[in-house]
Amino acid sequence: MFSLKRNAVLLLLWVAFASNIHAQAWVNDLLVHRMPSYTEGGQEDCLVCHSGTNMRAMSENVHGNPEVTGTPAAKQGCESCHGPGSIHISRAHGGKGYPPLTVFGYGPASASRDEQVGLCLGCHGAGGEAASAVEWDGVLHDKWIVNCSTCHQSHAEADPVLNRRQQAEICFSCHMKQKEGHKKVGKRVPDFSKMGCAGCHRVHRAPKPEKSGE
Repeated sequence: MFSLKRNAVLLLLWVAFASNIHAQAWVNDLLVHRMPSYTEGGQEDCLVCHSGTNMRAMSENVHGNPEVTGTPAAKQGCESCHGPGSIHISRAHGGKGYPPLTVFGYGPASASRDEQVGLCLGCHGAGGEAASAVEWDGVLHDKWIVNCSTCHQSHAEADPVLNRRQQAEICFSCHMKQKEGHKKVGKRVPDFSKMGCAGCHRVHRAPKPEKSGE
């Protein structure tokens, strides 16, 4: 008799445990796969929390100009690049979105390189809405360690790498040996403060095909 009662209790405990696991799995599945939508307030919803200088600086560059067709500001604002944020901004989730928003740069919280580059090329690649397409696939900087955001800053009034006087310092962050040891071009070392690096180098140009040797 005691054995039957013990077995019945164990059976009930197992059912409760299994039901709890199933319920928790169902909740987790619901949260992870719940599809967020674009926020009603758009950029203004984002700026409630993300209101730093860098965030507001974007309104001064082309990415933040809603009058230019195809720019993030003309579409979904911040969410054009970072993804729909309805779950991210909800108080219940405290800024933790399912799935997470796209974070650019490096680090454990950042999106994969392919995701980051793919989002940029969605506008700036062939067939995108940007004024002119840039070459990327196969160019010298198309390496696993280099993202668009490695060189470019969209959260700034003007992208420093597009300014010839500021450009070299950004390039030197990787090409450190060239800062003091650049070879002479002709009879002198280039004046980087005037011509930058793009005066000679074209980073968005596919390399010439190698000769077959025939």
